Amino acid sequence: MRRAITLAAVPMVCALTPACTSPAPVGDGPLRYPATGNTRTFELRVQDVRWEVGPGAVYDAWTYNGAIPGPTLEATAGDRIVVTLINESDHAASVHTHLVEFAQAQDGADPASIAEPGETVTYEWFAPYAGTVPYHDHADEGEGVARGLTGALVIHAPDEVPANEHVVVLSDLEPRNFLQLPGVADPVTGMLGPGEYRGPHQYLHIMNGHAYEDAIPPFSGRVGDLSRWRVVSIGIQAHTFHIHGHRWVDADGTLTDNIQLAPGTYRTFEFEEDREGDWLVHCHFPEHMEGGMMTRYRVTP
Repeated sequence: MRRAITLAAVPMVCALTPACTSPAPVGDGPLRYPATGNTRTFELRVQDVRWEVGPGAVYDAWTYNGAIPGPTLEATAGDRIVVTLINESDHAASVHTHLVEFAQAQDGADPASIAEPGETVTYEWFAPYAGTVPYHDHADEGEGVARGLTGALVIHAPDEVPANEHVVVLSDLEPRNFLQLPGVADPVTGMLGPGEYRGPHQYLHIMNGHAYEDAIPPFSGRVGDLSRWRVVSIGIQAHTFHIHGHRWVDADGTLTDNIQLAPGTYRTFEFEEDREGDWLVHCHFPEHMEGGMMTRYRVTP
């Protein structure tokens, strides 16, 4: 039987305070934006699917809306966000996110905010800060994230300069959840799976739901673009994100072309595109490259 749960709304203190009419710094940190009065609504359906990570690699996946990662949710700093989670699977699931504000009862980690099979839960968040963060399952976080219940939440600054945007979700898969792998014998038939065998780490480390250059959609840009990258790492291992032939100033003022991300961390950076070419993009851990975390960034004149 389907049960609908609507969780208590987050108090919009900023909207009620006359002084809170423009962005205000939090200590020496980021700007806190006032409430816009706008509400962004999203619907996420928990669906179990056979997900093709790459040719011949099929994963027993738990997903938001039938894909790994789930849809990118976008709002503007100061917006109220309402997410309706409809659980169409046979296991519990939830949505937990970072950086935005919400009541503890909406954390996605406790029974009141977890959707059992057939249930619907509605979450309400307030997003006063700009940035890019993960959203993910927290009913059984280890299993849910490993199965594919992940995605990115993008909160745009109201005064953000338009750019060529790239959203990147880095994650890791579990060998035991594959239904089929290239060069690996089926336990029932003994037949080898189709596709190219790529070694013991094959298809375990993915970028935007897929692995290797023949499956991960390439990123694209043009010379003269402002190229903005929103990178989220949500898995069980640390990763780096390296773009060949480019460089940018990191948040700490360091000039870099390779950033480090622990599980559950995120980074947004940008640069002016000035390098035509078909550039490699990858994690710099060798076994993660071997496992599929590499694709291309194609820049045209």
